[in-house]
Amino acid sequence: MAQISVIIPLYNKSRYLARSLNSVFAQTYEDFEVVVVDDGSTDDGPEVARRYGDPRLRVVRQDNQGPGAARNRGLRESTAPWVTFLDADDEWRPAYLEHTMRVRHEHPSCGVVAAACIFGLGGETGRSHFEQLGVTEGPWLVDSCRSAADLARVMYILHSMTTVGRRDVIQEYGGFYEKNRCTYGEDRYLWLQVLFGQEVYLLAEPLGWYHQEASALAPGSKRNRPLEPVFTDPEPIRRHCPAPRCALLERCLACYALATAHDLAVLGDVTRAAWLARTFPLMRTFGWEYSKLRIKLAAPSLVPCLRRLKGRLGRTGNTRQVDP
Repeated sequence: MAQISVIIPLYNKSRYLARSLNSVFAQTYEDFEVVVVDDGSTDDGPEVARRYGDPRLRVVRQDNQGPGAARNRGLRESTAPWVTFLDADDEWRPAYLEHTMRVRHEHPSCGVVAAACIFGLGGETGRSHFEQLGVTEGPWLVDSCRSAADLARVMYILHSMTTVGRRDVIQEYGGFYEKNRCTYGEDRYLWLQVLFGQEVYLLAEPLGWYHQEASALAPGSKRNRPLEPVFTDPEPIRRHCPAPRCALLERCLACYALATAHDLAVLGDVTRAAWLARTFPLMRTFGWEYSKLRIKLAAPSLVPCLRRLKGRLGRTGNTRQVDP
């Protein structure tokens, strides 16, 4: 039996799949199996996968149910005690599996090992997301979060493509969110629960490259994004949270809801921004950031003025931060 299962959800990404699979088969650690879950593709992606002819790879098919359901199907079909997930348009650096599997031996108390990744077209030279978040290498517990800035980083620490988890840990939290064919935030729903329930090890070396150019929900399409299930269905997250961390979880949810409400208000979506403010009232404890949101909701016409002011301050080198 392989030590780790690589699960790849596939839906109409034949153009990119070879890049992802090549990065898997180029790994310096070879004791793995690959489960490609064809989530109702209408292109030739499944045939691209089958052409590899490697006995460690198999393709399973299901009707289209969304990325969360596809990853969960792969979890059920796989056999290894450790699992990791790679989207069909992303890629790993050759040492990803070797480094993460080494760390899981060295730190058996950690149910999850996560490496840094790099986003977008500048993947070869860009800064890793851990660098941008100010995250350092080593074992990590959510209890270390003390400030609003710490809470704001929690949601962005774990990414599916560079996270290796024990199978029983992933199953304990129900896997990825798949209700209503969820296509956005289905992974964050799982990883937030893991972060509040487990010790994780963070590897500072960027070992994955997240390609945003193929995503239908890439940065430019925020206006069309649904609200994440962490907002619309938070009760399972609350139930899985250890009692000593429940208050911290509520502050984390409120902090993320506040940031999301700011984004929605900028886009003119006052209705959903106001719903978040009502649903997560703890955002009121975040002082000036909440006050700015109230201004945006009360006077949406001021938002363009605030954005222009931010631009002028940026051009003059003023370090004072003004949220758009």
